[in-house]
Amino acid sequence: MGLLGIVKFLTRRAIEFLILALLLLFLPRVPPDAKFSQSYKVAPIRPFQGGLALNEKLNDVELWHKGDLHGPEAFADYKGELYTTLHGGDVVKLVGNHITPVVKFGKPCKGVHEEELCGRPLGMAFDKSGVLYVADAYYGLYKVDVATGNKQRLVAIDDVIGGRNVTLPNSVAVGSNGDLFWTDSSTEFQLQDGVFDLLADGSGRLIHYDSKTKKNSVLIADLHFANGVALAQDEEFILVSETMRNRLHRYYLKGAKKGTRDVFIDGLPGMTDNLKADGKGGFIVPLVVAVDDYHPAIGQIFGPFPLLRKLIARILGLVQFGFKFTNDLYPNEFSRIGAHYVGHFVMGSPLYPKRTSILHVSKNGEILDSIHCLTGKLAGISEAHVFKNTLYLGSPFNDYIGRISLDKIGWGHLNNVPKPTTTPKPTTTTTTTTPKPTTTTTTTPKPTTTTTTPKPTTTTTTTPKPTTTTTTTPKPTTTTTTTPKPTTTTTPKPTTTTTTTPKPTTTTPPKPTPAPTVTKSTQNEAQRQPVKDQPKAVPVKESPNKN
Repeated sequence: MGLLGIVKFLTRRAIEFLILALLLLFLPRVPPDAKFSQSYKVAPIRPFQGGLALNEKLNDVELWHKGDLHGPEAFADYKGELYTTLHGGDVVKLVGNHITPVVKFGKPCKGVHEEELCGRPLGMAFDKSGVLYVADAYYGLYKVDVATGNKQRLVAIDDVIGGRNVTLPNSVAVGSNGDLFWTDSSTEFQLQDGVFDLLADGSGRLIHYDSKTKKNSVLIADLHFANGVALAQDEEFILVSETMRNRLHRYYLKGAKKGTRDVFIDGLPGMTDNLKADGKGGFIVPLVVAVDDYHPAIGQIFGPFPLLRKLIARILGLVQFGFKFTNDLYPNEFSRIGAHYVGHFVMGSPLYPKRTSILHVSKNGEILDSIHCLTGKLAGISEAHVFKNTLYLGSPFNDYIGRISLDKIGWGHLNNVPKPTTTPKPTTTTTTTTPKPTTTTTTTPKPTTTTTTPKPTTTTTTTPKPTTTTTTTPKPTTTTTTTPKPTTTTTPKPTTTTTTTPKPTTTTPPKPTPAPTVTKSTQNEAQRQPVKDQPKAVPVKESPNKN
């Protein structure tokens, strides 16, 4: 075959492919049946600098419960106990190294390839009273009593909300008033066909469930795979993840912008998944699939070309149809497994880049910090949850939970363990039971002044204006000071009064503090100190009795 023959052969094959492609594009009722009309581009990826600078802080993460769990997607905790959602329809409690079943969704099944039958709980959250709310991708939105395992369905699959059927419940957040904010990731495809949704036009929604009226309303529509949700600490707004566009949206619940939305942050180096408030006003954002200039997402490459996306989706759809048709003719496990995985996200997980990134974002959308694993040891992280002094990392693809100390990654300030309360040692104080001042005793008629400075007591008093004490005899006189309700005062420096004659004299102290003399006090005997040459004023300590 000469050069001309090769050219003819290639030309014929190209024409045949073009005809087949046109048939796939325009023939009606070819699966998948969805819209492929929108052209889009994602925002340019942010550079890895500043808060996004690459590091290896997650390289030493512990792979906890390795081989014991399948797909621990999300977490919630209540009263010191941690819960997670698993493939197979289970929510389990993790206490130490024990795994305790809490509630089961769906029906008995043979394996993950029967996920539609098993059920697949994804996001969940506790309210302040300990009621657990769970979004199951195949069965709806539930409230669960974790003590008994009893569950009540609030929203069912195929319920009509905003003119569209509920198809893929994904994540949920609970407001302080009991209202729910949850996502319906797609109104076109179930979870097992998620790849098709990434290729089609976005149909995801953020929905508000009113706990009083029991009604749902759509807050944001047509998101390209609506995913995680998280409320701001003051509940001024709620964030929702748009996975296919590498960005987060903000919907205002209060204030002047109430009822409006904007892009909270975009251009992230990966596809966003579940969101968590950090308890300090910010948010933790995992990137379930890394995306950068060297590892672009295939679906995003074809974003500007809706017909090309439609062609790829229909080729995959025909492959899936072949497995289903074969299983209908000759029921077998191989065909069922093939039909399940053709459109499932798990199909592409072995091809995901090795980098795993988790971002710490402020309430204003600023990237404060990021932690990374660059070795491939940790992959496909869908949620990062702070529990006590540890960061727990979940994934729909892994058979383990990643965990690492907050201090080890430099996030110790997010530790939500209450610090132990230290009771200060009680200070020794002397309570004066009588308002009488010290008693001065003259031992000889001759004027001798012996100055003994008592240790200032810690009793805080407010002294009224000084009164004049007249000594009529050399006998001791008692000056009575009426002490009002204690307040904090500063004791002035003591003054010295010297008696020059044995005759009675009138001593008028210029300040309320009595002249330092030999002091005899039955109540303050234990407080005496050795005589000092130059007494100095000592600050008054705070009284144990406060107003």
